[in-house]
Amino acid sequence: MKKILLAFLCLTLGLTFFKSEIKPAYADEPNLDLNTHSAILIEPISGAVLYEQNADDVLFPASMTKMMGMYLILEAIENNKISWNDEVIVSSYASSMGGTQIFLEPNEKMSVEDLFKAVAINSANDAIVALGEYVAGSNDAFVSMMNNKAREFGMTNTNFANATGFDDPSHVTTVRDMSKIGSKLLEYGESILRFSRMEEAYVRENTSSPFWLVNTNKLLKYYDGMDGLKTGFTVKAGYNLTATAKRNGIRLLSVVMKEETIQKRSQDTIRLLDYGFSKLELKTIFNENDTLTVFNFNNTLSKETKLITKNRIDVILDKGEDISALSLSLELYRDYAPVLEDEVIGELIVETAAKRRYTFPIYASEAVESLNFWDYLLYNLALLFA
Repeated sequence: MKKILLAFLCLTLGLTFFKSEIKPAYADEPNLDLNTHSAILIEPISGAVLYEQNADDVLFPASMTKMMGMYLILEAIENNKISWNDEVIVSSYASSMGGTQIFLEPNEKMSVEDLFKAVAINSANDAIVALGEYVAGSNDAFVSMMNNKAREFGMTNTNFANATGFDDPSHVTTVRDMSKIGSKLLEYGESILRFSRMEEAYVRENTSSPFWLVNTNKLLKYYDGMDGLKTGFTVKAGYNLTATAKRNGIRLLSVVMKEETIQKRSQDTIRLLDYGFSKLELKTIFNENDTLTVFNFNNTLSKETKLITKNRIDVILDKGEDISALSLSLELYRDYAPVLEDEVIGELIVETAAKRRYTFPIYASEAVESLNFWDYLLYNLALLFA
């Protein structure tokens, strides 16, 4: 598609936005005195790194591996390849996984939703393998899908040897790469968070053999705003946690790896998230249906069409940052009619002084019809006799 960049003056806020010199974020970044060797804190919408410590050191992910598996399941559901209500017939291989499990039996039937719940809450190895086989046809094919998706997401220091997170010399990642898949998983919103925030639940409920799931993320009970995302532990990996919390409209994501104890894992996660929330605030820069600018589309009789927001536009800024320092631009997907009502016609791009970049959909205020033959004829006649 042809892209048109527009600079504009925001009259609705009474402020002129201009491109300012962008300075590195948090030049005075403190030492948070973390217990772990490797950690990262990001703002997942923009992907901006707020704090990092040895973020590219290669480590064992343990069950944080399952974030990629869960992403692939959610993607398959979104693409209508499978549904939450589908019944999965458990293979002998899946039932043999060992480690943390819900003790699936060969040929047992369980819904995609219950299996996913068991993975998200209880980190069940047998459940993720059963789901992977259902989506990909075999466990090996599912692991291949995981690695392909990792490359697609730019997880350059990650290789998956299995779907469970069992230790393997070739099964490695970094906190930076785990933050990437964590951010991608969060794009599914409630589809993942409705499971990851559950402190406990059941599968096989209302049967003779119910199984009680208890969330391995103990911070759900103690940290305000915590609603995910995935723990991991093996002897070689240590205690790992990809955590996410939301406060005052701001969501953050942290990753710590190779912690010595659950307590130290929790301490470091709290320090990271507290630091991030202390630095940021949410500000509204446009309200619902605000006019951003007007535009003359080609191939139409319309003189000017308002380009508007549909929803309120909030941006995450450093505390004390002036919104007049934001850089704003519009990017239209095309410059010609027809344009349908409620069609996304482009993006508002917002860049903060700390290099965080946000995009928001923009719309034409009304449908814009294209010229037909008679319109062209009358238009050219008018030009001829003008």
